[in-house]
Amino acid sequence: MTDSKRISYLDMARGVGMVLVVMGHVTYINTDLRHFITAFHMPLFFVISGILLEINREEEKNYKFLIRKKLQRIMIPYLVFSLASFVVEGARVLIKGLDEWNVVLRQLFQSCCLQGVSTLWFLPALLISELLFIGLRKKTNHIGTILLSVGIVVGCYFLSNYEQLIYPYHAVSRVYRLLHDVVSMVIRNLFCTGFICLGYYISRWMLKQTKSGLQDGIGLLIFAGVGYETIQNVGMADLRFMVIDSLPLYMLGAISGSMTIILLCKYLQRVPISPIKKVLEFYGRNSLIIMVTHMDFRILYISILVALQFMERIPLYSLFHIMIVVLVFILEIPIIWFINRYLPFILGKMKKSS
Repeated sequence: MTDSKRISYLDMARGVGMVLVVMGHVTYINTDLRHFITAFHMPLFFVISGILLEINREEEKNYKFLIRKKLQRIMIPYLVFSLASFVVEGARVLIKGLDEWNVVLRQLFQSCCLQGVSTLWFLPALLISELLFIGLRKKTNHIGTILLSVGIVVGCYFLSNYEQLIYPYHAVSRVYRLLHDVVSMVIRNLFCTGFICLGYYISRWMLKQTKSGLQDGIGLLIFAGVGYETIQNVGMADLRFMVIDSLPLYMLGAISGSMTIILLCKYLQRVPISPIKKVLEFYGRNSLIIMVTHMDFRILYISILVALQFMERIPLYSLFHIMIVVLVFILEIPIIWFINRYLPFILGKMKKSS
């Protein structure tokens, strides 16, 4: 979508999502809070993508054109930042004289097989789940799409549990470990189709039907209540590694948590708090850059070090995590500006002609 066609509340929701992603990666965060965040923070991004697929009517577009477009917008950033991550990690090993080249080579293989290093797993998952869902929409009616999506999610859940069950018995084999990277990548990426499907039909059946702030407010209260009660029982969840104890609870928590954020941002469009909205929109529009740089480019690490230094002088521990998140987003500003200004092609964009 071009900037002129962006949807404000979805950008804001992405911005909130990135705050949750950064918080979830802070080492010192409370365990219960981490579990609460990981129950829905990554599904949120897939749900938003599903909403945009429906808004843009992408199933009506030429499939070959969509493949080319999404390869450009998703896989170019994946390849560029995977290479950058590989170079950074190789330089670290070389400078420190560490005997960890096997780790570097494993990361190279993970990048090549689309398993993805660190947060980069998200991009192939988004590409494959979007294209699969669009393919289902092109070939089936709505009931068929929903049933097939549910079947894929359930099948992937049980396949993942089985693969994780047998993995410890074969992990001594290097070949099996490499095979594990490929198999787990395929299972995870197909599983994410369920969230794309949820977003698509939420857009058709709910978001387009709510015209008033009262309807959004009621929906927000319902989803927030359901989400709060559900997510507390989800326990540890990790979409990247398919750590899911209960599939029904996880899916309910993911959708209620995602909808709470989306409806909250939709409702906030009507509230005159422009600075907050503008900040969330800015970081939401640039969520891809933050997603792929805050970990592997040591932004989060630097922010934690600075926050720790501050805490030694002024022990306001209640502000510790807030300080880390704020520092991350401040440090990301020059990176966002530089990439958008001089290197837009690494985001799959073409520089606008003057």
